[in-house]
Amino acid sequence: MRPHLALLAVLSTFVLLTACSRFDLAYRNLDWLLNWRIASYLDLNQQQKAWLEPRIDQHLAWHCSTQLPQLADWLEQDRADLAAGTLDATHLHRRFADLHESLGILTGEIGPTAAGLLQQLNPLQVQQLREAMAEENAKLHREFVAPPLSEQIAKRTESTEERLLPWFGELDKDQQARVQAWSVRRGEQNRLWLDSRERWQTALLQALDGRRSADFAQRIDTLLRDRQRYWSEEYRQAFAAGERDLAQLLGDLLASADATQRQHLQQRLDDLHEDIAGLTCTPTTEPAVASR
Repeated sequence: MRPHLALLAVLSTFVLLTACSRFDLAYRNLDWLLNWRIASYLDLNQQQKAWLEPRIDQHLAWHCSTQLPQLADWLEQDRADLAAGTLDATHLHRRFADLHESLGILTGEIGPTAAGLLQQLNPLQVQQLREAMAEENAKLHREFVAPPLSEQIAKRTESTEERLLPWFGELDKDQQARVQAWSVRRGEQNRLWLDSRERWQTALLQALDGRRSADFAQRIDTLLRDRQRYWSEEYRQAFAAGERDLAQLLGDLLASADATQRQHLQQRLDDLHEDIAGLTCTPTTEPAVASR
């Protein structure tokens, strides 16, 4: 993983606890999204790889030069608010809105490349993609949906505490109880998330059947920008409630943090800020255009 993209993944894990909350937003590293992830589903031929690699480099340069400054500003504000004792649930919920907006910018940037690559897939690759998605969904169902709800909640609690550990250190019993209560309130979010994920993938595969059509790029852009269109109404409501509840959980943990935990968190944010400030972006001379 490239250094500045690793930082984005780390920061988004703190802000949104993405893995345990099933948020499909926040920053994702672009080489993972456009390269490693696709390669995990299907085998690209040499021509496709040669087409994709310079576009990934262009996206990375764009991201570093245009999006990292915004991230640095957010981080500076959050550090100051933490020091002042004003980093609370309200602040964090506003940050979710910031991240929603940033995701729209990110997907707008990579959309043409994603569409251009998908348009080049041959029938065998499309079938390979279809089978890989089905296999992965079956695995996710076995791991996250099939177990009894009590086991899902226990695993959610454990994974959340693990993700909080680098930021707060060890949680006390009251904080652990708050995480446990939050996990219980999330209920069957695993089932709702996987169902909505499969709805989106079905729409993607349907779009691929018409990948030679003139409106294919627009359809892919819509798929990337408007994932909620393919969510069930139950998941849409659960997602909104989950955002509010997650902001409240993090706000409560911040409010209850002792001096050692606050120092731990402050140091973590300081280290991230220092790392970002030390990054040097590789300039790009032209935008990534999928039709080239």
